[in-house]
Amino acid sequence: MKRFLRDLSAATASLTALVLMESFTGITLESLKHRWMHHPEFLAMLPALMDFRGNVALAHSARTATATHLGDEERALQSSLAVLLIGLIVPPVIGLVVYYAYGGDLSTLVGTAFLTVLSVTAVVTPVTVGIVRMAAMLGFDPDHVAPPLTTALSDVLTVAFLFTVAEVMVG
Repeated sequence: MKRFLRDLSAATASLTALVLMESFTGITLESLKHRWMHHPEFLAMLPALMDFRGNVALAHSARTATATHLGDEERALQSSLAVLLIGLIVPPVIGLVVYYAYGGDLSTLVGTAFLTVLSVTAVVTPVTVGIVRMAAMLGFDPDHVAPPLTTALSDVLTVAFLFTVAEVMVG
């Protein structure tokens, strides 16, 4: 029962952090939408990038947690490398799809998608490993802690990096 209560408190804290971070994401997006009304292609790109990064973060945190439970450092490293590789492949496809749907400059859209996901991946991947290891070290089940925190962090950073990179690319 004690383990259950500890896991419940960890999951509750993680989910509370998720709600707060996702609320911040929405507030940030609301403040940015007027600036980007003339470039709807970037607004259209955002859900695909957020879903992609969120799903990758979720899968990475689950694989890293499993590797931690098993004491398999090699598997944890392989998961991190897989995250990096998939982050290099999928974003240009998202940029290409948005280009065909909305127009705009193909190299700007592909470059923005690529640099956004690369930037988010560079932050979230080591943070995920750190969260999983810290949770395990503190006696919490990483599966209850890491997924909500890493997916929420991915969403916040995707919004921030997308519009920062787009600002630099568009000027």
